[in-house]
Amino acid sequence: MSDRPRRKRRQVSQRPKVSNAHYVGYVEDEESVEAIMKKFEELERIQKEFSTLQVNNESTVDQDVQMTEIAEEPVDNAQLTEEQLEEVFKRTSAFTVKTVTIDTGDFEDLDALELWQIEYKDGSTTEFYEADEYHYVDDSFWDEEFGSNERPRKGRHGRPARQPTQRRGGVDRESIIAKYKVMQIQVQDRNGNYFTIKKRVSNMDPSLPTYVKIPARPISLSWAHSIKPLNTIQSPSIPSGSNYHEVDNITSIDLTQYGTNFSAVYIDPPLLLPGEEPSPGKITIEEFANLNVSSIVQSGFLFIWVEKEWIQKLVSITAKWGFKYVENFCWIKKNINNQINKSQYAYFNKSKLSLLIFRKEGDIELRHQRNPDCLFDFIRPKLPDEITEKKPPFMYKVIETLLPNAVYNVEKNPNGDKLLELWSKKNSRRQGWTSLVEIVKK
Repeated sequence: MSDRPRRKRRQVSQRPKVSNAHYVGYVEDEESVEAIMKKFEELERIQKEFSTLQVNNESTVDQDVQMTEIAEEPVDNAQLTEEQLEEVFKRTSAFTVKTVTIDTGDFEDLDALELWQIEYKDGSTTEFYEADEYHYVDDSFWDEEFGSNERPRKGRHGRPARQPTQRRGGVDRESIIAKYKVMQIQVQDRNGNYFTIKKRVSNMDPSLPTYVKIPARPISLSWAHSIKPLNTIQSPSIPSGSNYHEVDNITSIDLTQYGTNFSAVYIDPPLLLPGEEPSPGKITIEEFANLNVSSIVQSGFLFIWVEKEWIQKLVSITAKWGFKYVENFCWIKKNINNQINKSQYAYFNKSKLSLLIFRKEGDIELRHQRNPDCLFDFIRPKLPDEITEKKPPFMYKVIETLLPNAVYNVEKNPNGDKLLELWSKKNSRRQGWTSLVEIVKK
């Protein structure tokens, strides 16, 4: 620790202390109606307490009569002392006088670290001392903290001369504020009282890459993860109640050969977009309309992935099949860098894909769920033999949860003939599902 005397900060005109009693009844813009009503309830309890105290202090002969009058007469702010008003403010306000009366104009010339210190002190900016570690540290400390910079020119007493737009420490004001950022959270106890909790948080960008330092060779076995040898990996077994079929053209086959009483049909059609050149594996919206879906679903649901260009047309097609639109699910696409995907479109950029849900009325058991109607998930790379991109596997769980009697069951559904997927991915099997894969011929 250095023996040099501590340097005193430039004084700012001291602000007179303001009593909490002047801010009784004030509310903040962000407070809800429920929070304000809680304050009224708390105020009524406080008034009853103060009324009881006044009754106990009365010592006149007509004490019983005065007690009745005081109990029936409400207590207003004019009858409360300053100490009582401060107690009312403490028990009904979720803010402090410091946050209300603080003037940012007085802090124009203060460092960001000083502003951060004010948040943890009494709000006075007249004078305070900084720790010696902050004034007298080696230059290597600042190089490690904020990066090495060119040595500034020296001013008086051997200290670096400050530039008009440069803050102490060699960094800008915003970077220090971001480093010492404080998060405030309001919590409420069982009595309705609000408390403000402050917590220091780290301002880090989640999209930035994460660096892992690999040790020098030879790398010890304790550092790396063990991997099973290739010869011990067994091929996956076929799930129970799963049916897998490969066909040449799904739009031209009779779907009734795979079942006539499906509860749900999950479809990922490889539709050509308007103006898109024909390519192997892709179909037009007119070819999609030729599917005889109405013959295999007596009462149940359709789940169809569709781009926004064909939403209106698809609703008309399913209406002719005997289905009506009931709900939709949204997949918000993310790239591998954790950013929202964007592709060109006429009005807005496309960043999502819709799963339209249609229903054919009939007797079917549903299990409503509290899942959100959108999902953030990454775009998975396509294999060479895939026409459409892989969809989030979470949708299988959504459908199976919605239709509990359609899932595989040894007694009720041993054959797995209640759930059908059209244009499934090659070699994809799932318990209780019938998967139809279209083999594309090059």
